[in-house]
Amino acid sequence: MKKSEPWVASIRIADHNSQSLIASLACEEVVSQYRDDGTLDIFIEGKSASDLRAKFNSTMRSLRAASEILETIGD
Repeated sequence: MKKSEPWVASIRIADHNSQSLIASLACEEVVSQYRDDGTLDIFIEGKSASDLRAKFNSTMRSLRAASEILETIGD
């Protein structure tokens, strides 16, 4: 796959705070869905490898910040 071709990444999270984590992605350029089994699926698309990397890093920072806040205050 060339660097300039579209790239896609998917993330699956199994966490009891999955619905709260979805809310943390409101400003991210991702598609997310809550599954019946309680997991969260996140799909990230980038125009290139470097674009995907930037979106992935931003998404992971949002998820990490939300997760740390939820640990602190409880959900």
